[in-house]
Amino acid sequence: MRSQVTRHVLRRPPATRGIATLYLGSPAPRPTFRTYPVGCRVARTVQRRPFFKLLQKPPRTLKEIEAEPGYETLLTYRAAENDSLRPPPTSDLVKAWQAFFAYKAKHNRVVNSTQALCAHRVLEYFVRPSIVGNVTLSIDDFYLAMKCLEKPPRDDSGHHLELSRALFREIRRRELNIAPARFHNITLDFRLKDSLGQSKYLHPFIVALSQYGRALEAKDIFLKNLPDPKQLTQTELHARHSLLPIINGLAKEGQEQALREVVREAVKSGILYDVSIHGVMTSFFAQRDNVEETKFWWTRPIRKGLHPAPQTYYDVLQFALRNDQKEWAMDLYEDLLAQIESGSLGESKACWDVSFQFAFLLLGKGIDQIEHMFNVALDHNKDKPKSRPNIGSINSLLKCAIDKDDPYMAERFISLSKKMGFEPDLSTYILQLEYRLRAKDHDGAFTTYQALRGLETSSNERELPILNKLIRDLCASSRPDYEKILDVTSYLEQRHVTLEPETVVSICMAFMKNDETYEVIDTLSLHTAHYSIAERQMVRKSFVNYCLDKKNSTARVWDAYALLRQFFPEAETADRVSIMDAFFDRRRPDMACHVFGHMRAHDNIWYRPKLDTYVRCLEGIGRCPDMESLKMIHNMAKMDTTIQLNTQLYNALMIGYVACDTSHRALDFWKEVTTSPEGPSYATLEIVFRAYEVQPYGDVPAKELWAKITQMDVDVPEHVYAAYLTTLAAHSHLPDVKLLLDDCDSIIGKRPDFLTFAYVYNALPSKEMKEDFESWSQHEYPPLWKALTQKHRRRKDEDELLQFKISRPWKA
Repeated sequence: MRSQVTRHVLRRPPATRGIATLYLGSPAPRPTFRTYPVGCRVARTVQRRPFFKLLQKPPRTLKEIEAEPGYETLLTYRAAENDSLRPPPTSDLVKAWQAFFAYKAKHNRVVNSTQALCAHRVLEYFVRPSIVGNVTLSIDDFYLAMKCLEKPPRDDSGHHLELSRALFREIRRRELNIAPARFHNITLDFRLKDSLGQSKYLHPFIVALSQYGRALEAKDIFLKNLPDPKQLTQTELHARHSLLPIINGLAKEGQEQALREVVREAVKSGILYDVSIHGVMTSFFAQRDNVEETKFWWTRPIRKGLHPAPQTYYDVLQFALRNDQKEWAMDLYEDLLAQIESGSLGESKACWDVSFQFAFLLLGKGIDQIEHMFNVALDHNKDKPKSRPNIGSINSLLKCAIDKDDPYMAERFISLSKKMGFEPDLSTYILQLEYRLRAKDHDGAFTTYQALRGLETSSNERELPILNKLIRDLCASSRPDYEKILDVTSYLEQRHVTLEPETVVSICMAFMKNDETYEVIDTLSLHTAHYSIAERQMVRKSFVNYCLDKKNSTARVWDAYALLRQFFPEAETADRVSIMDAFFDRRRPDMACHVFGHMRAHDNIWYRPKLDTYVRCLEGIGRCPDMESLKMIHNMAKMDTTIQLNTQLYNALMIGYVACDTSHRALDFWKEVTTSPEGPSYATLEIVFRAYEVQPYGDVPAKELWAKITQMDVDVPEHVYAAYLTTLAAHSHLPDVKLLLDDCDSIIGKRPDFLTFAYVYNALPSKEMKEDFESWSQHEYPPLWKALTQKHRRRKDEDELLQFKISRPWKA
């Protein structure tokens, strides 16, 4: 059995980072029914033997929540702003800003959307005319923040774009030495826009615009500030540096016309059509299966006669296979081989690798023929080690096999690499993991992971997506291997990697099924503090769905709810109410009312229960009676100054007390309703009749109430009418029930339905009355009785009387 000591306490240094989210430790205990009166409880002294405690296993050490330096202060400012409270001191905010972005830059971590939002609000505070003089941040501090924003987040990037705009705006204001003003100052806006392209800090702003959905705006800025062809020798590199993110952004957004325009104007200004521009343009049209444009941009000469990039060759090859352009692709292949054999491209290893890909995908060469081509290339480049095939050549073929969905061929390529004596690298293991996971070979994938782990590539992030997928696939297995899951997660945690939200969900759900609550706590502690609001919502929803899944045991659902409440205090009221209803459906009103109590005690007033929440909880007690829970909710309602007792809440209290066999208390509320300005509703009348149904001698006040209703000529709905009939039946007034059923059409304007017959039948107190009613119904209303007996079967109750298996809903 695995040790309960935290899984890497001996393998990582102590965390030095703070905490950004609420954490309450281990989950709360499950509430249980009290099985005996409080006065009968016997106190027992627990025996303790300190000597034997020396032999016990030490308690499980929980992992510390890690948060990035400075972020907690930024969050504090955001909370103070929302609540209209005094913000932290400006000096503390400046230190937090510097520490936060220095940490992000040092560890190459993504700024998530919530962090970008908080930083943007702090920046708006910094540039206020009354505050800006106390802000000691330099232009380089703002530029560092812009560089950190170049790495896109996993979720919405809107806050990244707005923060990038604000940062560049403040940098330009300082560069131009413009006095601080409000953000909507028109003169300042004009001066900044007019001098936009004169800043050396423009590039990260263009990158942000290009990759966050504003590539057209970036294009306009670029074209406005294109270099003069006469001065191109000094400015070409900077211009090309800015052009690449723009055309990539335009391609990503599908802006075909803008893409043509910016490339045309850039080339016209003197920027050479190089391999990168050629690759973007050709791949853009190839991926859209535009035959003419793909061929046009492919054949356009590249600067200095260079050959296209290997990725462009591969995109064109895939394009040709999809669009029946094999003859054209064969011409490209033959031309490539001719240049390799003639010597002009003979020293280009990339071109050799491309020829292997064409041979495999276009010509369908087998493993033996590919091996022969490798040997030819090795002989051709005996004196040129950098041009000889190596593991990179194998990797290019593995990519082809993966895209072809041929794991068998991929394994043969791996065998060929071993035969040729090539040592696998990181790319090899990533590709091997990918095709083995696609083939559902989890054992083989884990073996590959172990080999990858031995490379010690702690500074590389290329393998993180596939390792996240490995964890998710291991968790999704019908019989998860928890030791393997822990091995991979521990490895990533040692590298201070934040797992993807989908991966955290998979881990938590897998360990919840195995009752490994501490592992779930560790996982949530280490990763959720680094998530944005949207990412936290993804994990939170998984716990809500787990709680609502009827297949899960009540004990596990309570544990999941406890973790949800502790790690996600921002859980929405609607989700909490759904969980409360789920516990009522599980016949655990004590747990349901604990959920309600947690809402009632929430620090944030917006998450506390409203009037409709009280009503819903009391309706749940009506479905699943529990007197202790009812008293607790009633006391909360009396102490809650945010709600006002009205007819609906009185109705809900009546439901609770009737269901808990204290109908006399419910009738006290009926008196309150009749004397209130709002007065009773139709739901009130139904509940009162149901109270009279179980009240001794309740038939007398029920008849009096019915007489008042008929005298007032009130339109009687069907559910009130059925409740009155059921009350009469419960007090043995069967002849009256029959007369009223016959007169149903004139009273409520429609014939009774079979549910009314079911309620009356179930309420009759004796076997003889039930038989009498059944024979009468079969004679007078044969279709209704037949429909009732076909849809609902009968069973015996505690008194050995037959009852239709049907529930009567409560509605306040």
